[in-house]
Order: sequence, then C-alpha cells, then structure tokens
Amino acid sequence: MTRWVRRGARWWPLAAAAVLVVVLALCGVVPVWPGLLHLVALPPLDQFADLRLLLVRTDSWSQCIVLLGVVSAVRIMLMAWLLGGLDTRRIRFAVAFYATAFGPVLLASCADATAYAMLYSRAFWPAVALVAVLVSILGPVPWQGGAGLRAATGRAWRRGLRIEVMVPYCAAILALGALADRVPALTVLLVPVSAAATGLTVWAMGRAPLRRPVAALAAVLVASTIVSVIFVRTRVYDDPEPGPRQAGSLLVMSGIDSRSGEGTIHRADVQRLGYECEQVYYFSYAGTGGGQPRRDATCPIRTGAPYEPADTHRPVEEQVAVFTEQAANLQRPLTVAAHSHAGWIAWEAVATGRAQVDVLILVGVFPETPLGFPPPEVDRPGRVFGDLLRWAVPAIDFVFFQFDPDTPAARQLLGTAGTAQAVFGEVLPEDVRVLSIASAADLPLMPHGWRLDVERNGCPVRAAHSSLPTSAAFNDEVIRFLNHRDPVPCPVWRDWGAVVMQAFGVPPSAR
Repeated sequence: MTRWVRRGARWWPLAAAAVLVVVLALCGVVPVWPGLLHLVALPPLDQFADLRLLLVRTDSWSQCIVLLGVVSAVRIMLMAWLLGGLDTRRIRFAVAFYATAFGPVLLASCADATAYAMLYSRAFWPAVALVAVLVSILGPVPWQGGAGLRAATGRAWRRGLRIEVMVPYCAAILALGALADRVPALTVLLVPVSAAATGLTVWAMGRAPLRRPVAALAAVLVASTIVSVIFVRTRVYDDPEPGPRQAGSLLVMSGIDSRSGEGTIHRADVQRLGYECEQVYYFSYAGTGGGQPRRDATCPIRTGAPYEPADTHRPVEEQVAVFTEQAANLQRPLTVAAHSHAGWIAWEAVATGRAQVDVLILVGVFPETPLGFPPPEVDRPGRVFGDLLRWAVPAIDFVFFQFDPDTPAARQLLGTAGTAQAVFGEVLPEDVRVLSIASAADLPLMPHGWRLDVERNGCPVRAAHSSLPTSAAFNDEVIRFLNHRDPVPCPVWRDWGAVVMQAFGVPPSAR
C-alpha cells in the first residue's frame, strides 16, 4: 500500500461517495427512503441498493443499462481504491466480486420489488434472507487479502467470516435504518454515518482476527438458530371463548385468486364469532346465484354464483357492483368480513353509498399501494421491473399463486401506485364501525404505517397473511370488537421488525 494511501487518502473516495449521495438526495435525483443509507454500505449491500433504485425508477431499458454500467464502474473503482489503490490486480478483483454477486443480488432485488408491487410478504422475506446471506458470506471477502477472489473467499471462511466485525456492522446498519424510518427528516443526515460505519468496518477487517474464529462463527450460528426457534414457537395464541350470539348477518369475502369455497377466510370459525350458519353468506365474484360449492367453507354456501380465480380479476367497478347487489337484501345489522383486496372493494361500495353495512372487518388489508408498475411497452419509471415481473409470471404461478399483472383488477389496484390510499381517502358513513387487523409479516410492505383512520386497529397478528382469518388472535379481536369490549393490549415491540426492515424495501413510486 502506498504511503499516500496509508496517510488517509484511502478514505476520501468513500467520503466523496457519501457527499454525492447526500447531494443527489437533496436535489431529488434519488428518492429519500431508509434504503438510501445502503448506497454507501458494505458490498454487496451497496449493489442491492443500486439495483432496487434502477429497477423501479428508470424509464427504459437503455437508461437502466447505461446507468447500471456507470454505477458499476464507480463501485469497482471505489472498492479497488479501498483495497489499496487503482492497479490492474485490484480492479480485476473488484470486477470479479461484483460480477459474482450480481446474479443473486438481482434476484433478491426483483423479489423485493415484486413483494411491494403484489403486496405479498412471502416474496419479501426470502429476498431479505438472501441479502442477509450474501452480506454475511461476501461482505468480509474483499478485505482479507489474497491474489484473487477464490483465495480471499477461502481466507474469509478460515477467519470465521470475520463474524466479530460483521455482527456489529450489521447491527449498526439495522439501527440506522430503523432510525431513518422513525425519523425521516434524519435520513439524509445519516448517509455520512452509514459511510463511516462502512469505513470503520473495512478498517477493522485489516486487524488481526479472533484466535478461534470458526468457533465464534459456530457459536453465532447456534445462538441465531435458538433465537429463531424461540421466536417461531412463541407465536401460539390461545383460542378465545366463543362469543355470544350476534344479530343480523355476516357476509364473508375472500381475496384475490380465491374461488368458491376455497380461500382461508372460508374456513373462518364463524360459530365462535357468534354466528350460526343460517346467518352466514359467502360473497361471489361471479355475482348472484343459487349457491356455490362448499369445498372448505365452514358453512354451506347457499347464495351466489360459483366463481373461479379469474372472476376475482374483474374490473373494480364490476366487483363493487356485484358486492352491492349481494349485500342489498341481507338482514341487518350486516357485518362484512373482507380478506385482503376484498377490503378495498367493500370500502369503496360503502363509502360511495352503494351498499349499507353496519360493521366492516378488514382482514389483512393493506393501507397503501406503494409501488405500481407501468403497462407493457410503456417507457416510464418502473419499465424494467414491470417487464421482469411479466417474464417471471410462470415462476410466480409455480412458487406462489396464479398472477397476471395485466388483468383489469391487477392494473387498477396494484399497477397504479396510490390506489389504496385513494380508496381509504373516501369517508365512510359515521355509523359504520370498522375493525382493521393486519398480519405482522405484512408490516414491512406498509412504508407509512399499518394503522387506518378507523374505530379500531387491532394489534398486528403474528400469523402469515393467508392464515390470518383462521388464527385465534383474529377470533379474539373480532369477538371483542363485535361485543364492544376493550382490545387485547398490544406490545410496543410488535412492529419493531417492520421498522428495522423498511430500509430493505424499494423506494416508493414517483407519482
């Protein structure tokens, strides 16, 4: 390492990168969101931030490719400089490193954006897990010495992936992201702090490793596994006592891609909530009819026409119309339990006066659509992600569920950022009681919080989005609400995971 690098010039490019990010953010060139801090993070987390931005903010493929080339060249030069100077060997190493990380980081970025576009947390959490693995394994590699990437990787493993350095760094990055989420006004000011954390980590990598690094790594892995098992095992809720008999009717609405009798909310324990089967009706996206196949439903489905997943993708106006028609003649007081996107349909119908409802229970309904994606072949922000999303449809169908981003409902509700906010901006009649219950797993996909302006926001339930209507916590919240009882106290830490994870999301759409 040359003398001028040893005297401190090594860190000036990193400081310059932090200043550049601050200037671009203040000028509005790059969006301000908690993930901004990752633009000066340790590789490959910096590459993850680059790709998230380019996927959802560039207007065309040509713009994305050109900017990716420019940003990648800057990343390579910065890494080579931090490694000791701009020579052929270090530049070649940096090229090999970023090229190796590019594939899995791109996969994580696409999954991340898909989660925000589809409002599907089961795509978000694997993306975050993949990034965590990549940062843990590749993060220490460049700073271990060695003539090439393979030699440096071997040395990093023999040094226990420098776990004594990486754990404090990861804790610092998570804390900074959480602070940026809680106090957005500090986000830009925290960019230099994030850069300083990166610099300190690179400096610490140059110090002697632990005497027994592999044992330390094993201990951290064991501790992490124990904590994970405890976390999962403590998600159990006790079943509440059955609620007293309710008057009137209960209309159950399943979400998108369901079909008659098949949807988690069809299996909801309506008797425990206080309704007998003769009081229970199941909404059909196909309209009125003489009944539907029961399949998994708790009660016989005596009304509505049989519907298939394709019917749930009808234009929103048609869905509102068939909801209005099916709710019209039900005995009052009428309670509607709507799962996922069905909550938007029910709210729209009630807020516009087309349907009369006494109680609305929103089950796993998202308060905002933060991302969106453009129609096919349209050059505007998100074009690259939109194309990749369409190309990935076969994989989405295989791994998750059937999804077509260009059906009328998908374009209206998910393809247009801000749709959910517009729906919830419509005011309900004052006498309509509303309970909203969210899944804790969905909270990271709600950048501006999970609370709606309604009578009661239930404590987020530690259950998957799809499992929410059958959880004991859901039953307890609904029984308490229907009977005008106080809600269960909500732990202050219940949404902390979302606060920490917001920095790993994509920036919201520019509208």
